[in-house]
Amino acid sequence: MKKLRIVKKMALGYLLLVILPIIVFGGYLYNQFYMDVTSEYSEGKQKLVIQAGEGFRSSLNQVESIHALFMNNQQLIDYLSGYNSSELQSVYNYLKDIRPLFIYAQSHHNEISSIKLYKTLHEVHSVNGELEDLNQLDKKPLALLNNVNVDKGIWLRRSGADTTALPNLSYYQRVYNNSYTKPLAVLEIITNDSLLRNFLKAVDVNQNMQVLIVQGGDTVYHSGGIGLYDEQTASLLAMAEESNQGYAYLRKQRTLVNTLSIPELSTTFYFFSQMDEVFVDIRIKVLFLALSLLGLLAVLTGIYYATASSLVSRILGLAKHMRHVDENKLTYYEVGTSNDEIDFLTRSYNSLVHRIDELLNTVHKAELMKKEADYLVLQAQIKPHFLYNTLESIRMLAEINNDQEVVNAIYTFGRLLRYTLNSGDNETMLKHEIDNVQHYFDMHKLRMLDRLRFSIQVLTNIDDIRCPRFILQPIVENCIQHGIGRIRKCGEIDIVVRREYSELLISVSDNGPGISEERLDLIRGVLGNELDRQALQNENSGYGLYNVSERIRTFYGGQTCMLIESREGEGTTFTLKLSLSEA
Repeated sequence: MKKLRIVKKMALGYLLLVILPIIVFGGYLYNQFYMDVTSEYSEGKQKLVIQAGEGFRSSLNQVESIHALFMNNQQLIDYLSGYNSSELQSVYNYLKDIRPLFIYAQSHHNEISSIKLYKTLHEVHSVNGELEDLNQLDKKPLALLNNVNVDKGIWLRRSGADTTALPNLSYYQRVYNNSYTKPLAVLEIITNDSLLRNFLKAVDVNQNMQVLIVQGGDTVYHSGGIGLYDEQTASLLAMAEESNQGYAYLRKQRTLVNTLSIPELSTTFYFFSQMDEVFVDIRIKVLFLALSLLGLLAVLTGIYYATASSLVSRILGLAKHMRHVDENKLTYYEVGTSNDEIDFLTRSYNSLVHRIDELLNTVHKAELMKKEADYLVLQAQIKPHFLYNTLESIRMLAEINNDQEVVNAIYTFGRLLRYTLNSGDNETMLKHEIDNVQHYFDMHKLRMLDRLRFSIQVLTNIDDIRCPRFILQPIVENCIQHGIGRIRKCGEIDIVVRREYSELLISVSDNGPGISEERLDLIRGVLGNELDRQALQNENSGYGLYNVSERIRTFYGGQTCMLIESREGEGTTFTLKLSLSEA
């Protein structure tokens, strides 16, 4: 019964969360889809028009760049300036240096019909079709050139009465002398209709659009099928001019117009396209998709019901088993063969049960081992006492023989052993740690005599400060072994304990040979946990400094760290920076 209730709830949730939203919002999404398609199609068409317009402007710039080819040819400038000494020299220079310019420029641009220069000096020899007198040039481009800068040119449309034929474009720009103080000629470049034809073909890939070209308020070209003066066209043009997006759409007629302005030509292009074919195709596809989705939804509903029943049954079985499991009854649940998420959950549960069982056994074993270790510790306490008593007997014998030096050595050694073999915890008072270092110095003093000098200065009260055991002895040992042990002069080790605000600073300095920069960077990297501590291990040193650094960080926390300063030939200073809690 419980399984049936859960399946019914899942089926009801499926109807409310999946089926009902699809039915309610289906119509809305259908209409919204058509609006989005219209917008995306219009924007895509406008982007295509703009992209094609950039290509058209690039073609215009290529034609305009021919002027630089002529302007930067010194032989042409000299020829137009009349610098040739004789007619023969003039003809020779023209054929050799100037005519190749015309041939090169025209051969590399299929859109160009002709290139001419109209010279200003009458004494310069004319060449029919290439170099002619300025008075043969139409007055309109001359008048317009007077209103532009010396580095600019103008584009003009070749006039014609037929507005159903693509117009030809002409480009005019003056050619000056080297100092731009005297005009020598006017460059005329006449293009054919392929310049505009290629542009229109790039916009109208499928050749099903109507085109209208307007220049200065006059229609210069229109393709067949456009009613220039009907109400629909006028409405579309007005909407396109007012639109900031560059296009307008008339929903009743399903007509789209895209616009593009070319400032260089003072021309605006209008592209008309019908949306009927696009919407008919989309409507058919949407209807087919809707029917397919309904059929698929029915199939998925049946699959969902069957799958939900199977999953619910398996989950209920696992949940029932888990409710009967406790620490006294850790049993596994049988895993299926489907390898799906529920089987993965079952395997994870079995793994968890196995791990809990192992941990329970481990804890039980650990308790037994702790009891055994406590027994062994009690048993091992006999050995240190035997060692202390033996040393005390030897010290008493030395006193009987009046050998005070041996008495002091045995006493100091005994104190060192008692501190080292103490079976208490790993903490001690800082003053006891300093006393232990004092005894350590005394033992080395017996061996090194006058080669070792040391001092301990405690500049603050440390009676209530605790610390881990053996945080100073490894540093002092390092100073003796790697510091003063490698020099012939007298070695000096100074220990200073002082307080700065909430921090206790313990510095240990030696006058040894110092540490190389490479080794010092390595030690600092390991102490800062930036490098692997294995990098610190070599034949001469181990983990002593790293061990001290990690133990004081763990014990004091905060900004606790070990700082090392060293210069080769001057010695080394180790500073323990301990963060103390405020009282």
